[in-house]
Amino acid sequence: MTGHRIIRAEPLDEPAFRAFGFILDVPCDGRRTGPVPVIADRRPSATITANLIDLPAQNGRRTVSQVERHLHGAQFFLHLSGGPVSLVVFPADSGGRADLARACAFVAAPGQAFGYHPGTWHAGVAALSERAAVASLLARDGTAGDVEEAMLAEPIEVDWT
Repeated sequence: MTGHRIIRAEPLDEPAFRAFGFILDVPCDGRRTGPVPVIADRRPSATITANLIDLPAQNGRRTVSQVERHLHGAQFFLHLSGGPVSLVVFPADSGGRADLARACAFVAAPGQAFGYHPGTWHAGVAALSERAAVASLLARDGTAGDVEEAMLAEPIEVDWT
C-alpha cells in the first residue's frame, strides 16, 4: 500500500501515552498496584461491561482505516495472554475529528494494561507477531452515546517491526 501515511509504533510508556490515557504495569516484586480507578462514566445509567477479545496474529504492517471514541467514559484493556498488542490513538482536531497528522502508535507488552481517556479517538487493538487475548472494560447505557465511529479520510499504516 503506497502513498499512505506510515507511522512507527513505539513501546507503550507513560510519558508518551499520558495525553491519551494511562498504563498499569504488572509489578515484578510480589506486590500489587492500586487500587486505581480505571472505569468512569458521566452517565448515571451506564453500567460497566466486559468483552473478551481474541486477536489473531498480524503479518507485516497494520492498516487502520476506522476509528472510534467513547465521549462519556474511559475504556480499559487488560492484556490476558499472548504476545504484544498494537494500539493507535489520535488527538481530536479543532472540529472534533481524529487528527490524522498527529496519530500515534504504541506496542503494549504482555503485562501492560492500559486505558483511554474519555473522548480519545482510537483504532481497535491488534495482536502483532503472535495471537493475544485482551479484556475490554467500558461503561455503556445502550444509547448512541456509547460509541462514535468514523472512517479515516485516508488509511494509516503502522510499522511495528
